[in-house]
Amino acid sequence: MKKLLLFTAVFITASLFAIGQGNENFTNYPETANAYHSGTFTGMDGSTWTYSSSRGDSVIVAPSPTLGKARNPTAMVLSGTIHNGCGTIKFDYKQPFTTKVNLNLFINGTMVKNVVSTTQGVVVNSGLVVVNIPGDFTIMIKQADSLNSGQATIDNIIWTSYSGGAIPEPTNYPTAFTATPLPFAIGTSWIDATGAQVPAAYLLLASDQNNITAPVDGTPVADDAILADGHAALNILQGVQSATFANLPGNKHYYFKIYPYTNSGALIDYKTDGTVPSASALTPNTVIIDSINFNNKTFGDWLVRNVIGDQVWLIDSIHGINGGPCGKMSGFAGSALVNEDWLISPLMNFNNYTNEALTFLTAKNYTGPDLEPLISNDYDGGATPGNFTWTPLTATLSPGGWAWTPSGVVNVSGTAGENVHIGFRFTSTAAASATWELDDVIITGDLIIGMDEKTANDGGFSVNPNPASGKCNLKFFNDGKKEIRVISVIGNTVMESSTDQMNYSLNLNFLSSGIYFIQVNSPTSKATQVRKLIVQ
Repeated sequence: MKKLLLFTAVFITASLFAIGQGNENFTNYPETANAYHSGTFTGMDGSTWTYSSSRGDSVIVAPSPTLGKARNPTAMVLSGTIHNGCGTIKFDYKQPFTTKVNLNLFINGTMVKNVVSTTQGVVVNSGLVVVNIPGDFTIMIKQADSLNSGQATIDNIIWTSYSGGAIPEPTNYPTAFTATPLPFAIGTSWIDATGAQVPAAYLLLASDQNNITAPVDGTPVADDAILADGHAALNILQGVQSATFANLPGNKHYYFKIYPYTNSGALIDYKTDGTVPSASALTPNTVIIDSINFNNKTFGDWLVRNVIGDQVWLIDSIHGINGGPCGKMSGFAGSALVNEDWLISPLMNFNNYTNEALTFLTAKNYTGPDLEPLISNDYDGGATPGNFTWTPLTATLSPGGWAWTPSGVVNVSGTAGENVHIGFRFTSTAAASATWELDDVIITGDLIIGMDEKTANDGGFSVNPNPASGKCNLKFFNDGKKEIRVISVIGNTVMESSTDQMNYSLNLNFLSSGIYFIQVNSPTSKATQVRKLIVQ
C-alpha cells in the first residue's frame, strides 16, 4: 500500500517541508521478511538512514521496521544529518509480539522520550515531544533495554523545524524529593513539577561531598551514571520520577540535588533560584554473603541434588544474561518425565548479618510446575533435602517465552542461624515439564557493626596492605581449610581459591581498580568472615 502511494507521499512531504515540517514513513526501508538484518536506506529527507537488528514482516503501513529483542548490535533506527533544527517530534509504534515495547527516542544522542506498550497489536502514538533545538540534528529510536525490551514496530515519524523561540524556564521545582538507601545503591524519587511552565526534563546531580553547585543556563550537563567515583549526573525526562545509582560501596554518605529545565543545547534553561530540592542517604553496610552467576561454567560450591528422575541441573553456556552461562533444568527427554532436582547454596551464617536479602533472575519456557525458591536453617547438605524444613520464598518468576525476569528483592531476614541454605527446587510430572533457567543469584546482608573487626579464633582474618596493588596478604587466626572468594560490589565472583595455611597471598594484577569483598568460609567451624578490599 505504501509503495503504491509513493507519488502522494512525496507530494505530502514537499508540502510539509514548505511549512517547516519533515517526516519519515520508511518508504525506502528494504526489509520485508522475518529475518533480522542491519543496513541503510535513503530517507524521505534525503539523508542516509541506518538500521540494525531489524525485520520487516510486522508492519503498521508497509514497509515498517520492527526492532528486534535481545539482539547484538542493539536494534535501532538512526537518521542521517537533518537540517533546520527540530521543534517537535512524534512517531507511531506497535507491540507485534507478547513482550512489551520499551523504546527510547534520541535527538543528537540525547534521550528526549521513552515510550512503552503492553498491548499486542495496537498502534500507539508517542505524543508530541517538544525538543526545540536549532541547527543540524539526528533522530534515533532504539531499544531501551538491549536484553528485555520486546520487539517494536515503528512508523510515521513527523517533526517540525526549529521555530527560533526558547521556552521559559520551569515555574516550579519537583516536590517530595527523597533518597532511599538500598543494597549497593541509592534510589531517588520525586513528584513532577507543576505550574504555568512544566519542565521538559530534570538534571539530577549527585556527589559523595555536600558541595553540589548549580548548573549554568546554556551549558548542558552530560549523563554520568557512575556515582562510585564520587560524582554523577543524570538527565531524566518529565514523567519518569525516579532514578537509582548502583554499584556503590557500603557505609558511605551521598548527596543529591535536582534541577528542572526546559529547552536543550545552547538554549537549555535551568531553574536554580529559591530552594533547590536536596536529599542525602547513607548506603547500608551491605556485603555479598554468597552468589553464583555460572560464568566459570560450573556450580562452584553450590550443591546439585538429584532426588527423582534421570535429568539433572546443567550449565547452559550461551542463554544466560547477556549471552553468558546460566543454570538450566528441564524434565523433558522425548516426553515429560517425573523429576525432583535441587540447586542449593553452601551454608551461610546469618548470625553475622541483618537485613538479609536474595535476588536472582529466571527465564522459563513451556508448561509445567514453577521453580520454587526456598530457605532452610536445618538442612545437613545430604542427598535428600526434602526431608528437612524449607520455607517457601515469595519472588517474581519468569512468565515464559524465555523472558529473563528479575525476582525483586526477596526478604530472607526472617531466618537465623549458622546453617542457612537457599534452595531452588525443580519438579516436573509425566504430563508437563517446563524448562527453567537461573542466573545472577546474590544473597546480601548488612554486616553487623564490629563483626568484620574480629580477630579471635572464629575464622577471622586480616588483609594487608589495604588499599592494595598487585597483591595482598591474608593472615588467618584459625587453622583448618579456608574457602576464599573475591566478590565485586555487584555480586560477581572474580576469584575463588582455598588454602589450609595460616598465610595466603592473593594476586590482584588482573582486577580493575575499585572496591571488592573478600569472603572466607570455614567449613569446619561454619564461620563466614568478610573484609572490604580496595584495589588501586
